[in-house]
Amino acid sequence: MIRRIERTWFEIWGTEEAQNRMLKGLLAFMVALFAVETIAIVCLAVRRPLVVAVSSETTKLLTSMPLQSEFLQNEVRRIITGYLNLSHTWDWQNIDNNMRMAEKLVGKNYSRKYVQATSDQIKLAKDKHLSQRFHILSLDIDEKIHVARVTADRVLVIDSLRAVNPVTLEIGYNVDSRTADNPEGVYIISEAALTK
Repeated sequence: MIRRIERTWFEIWGTEEAQNRMLKGLLAFMVALFAVETIAIVCLAVRRPLVVAVSSETTKLLTSMPLQSEFLQNEVRRIITGYLNLSHTWDWQNIDNNMRMAEKLVGKNYSRKYVQATSDQIKLAKDKHLSQRFHILSLDIDEKIHVARVTADRVLVIDSLRAVNPVTLEIGYNVDSRTADNPEGVYIISEAALTK
């Protein structure tokens, strides 16, 4: 019934070595499998996503097109209007918030000048309890030199007194990379008041 219970050491060594060889082969197979999976995942992650537009008439694969002039002009108009509404329409209580939001639309090179120019304005508005409204009358954009000419009425309110002043501004802009803060990618790079 019980055959040989005692085995010599080289028989045990041979059995263990065979088992280790099998485990080494299995480990090499798993490493190769993980390497192939990693390469496949990296290739899939680097690929550009396919965007499919579905409407009631058709289903299409969307492709990127270069911006047409009218789209770019609408974006420039929207950013300049937003910038002017933020930086020139404020109450003395919310002027800090408006200037901070307008600074997101300002280019990096103009940012320091913008902060210096608005700091005096913020201090004066808070000290004198000033409010300002800015009503745009016309906005003309020259795409060749990246300048917009804005004609507007600036209404200063001190307590209940109102003073209306016509203003013509020349706003320089630049089209750069799009970000989360500025998805249009249009940045204000200069602002100058023109005298009549």
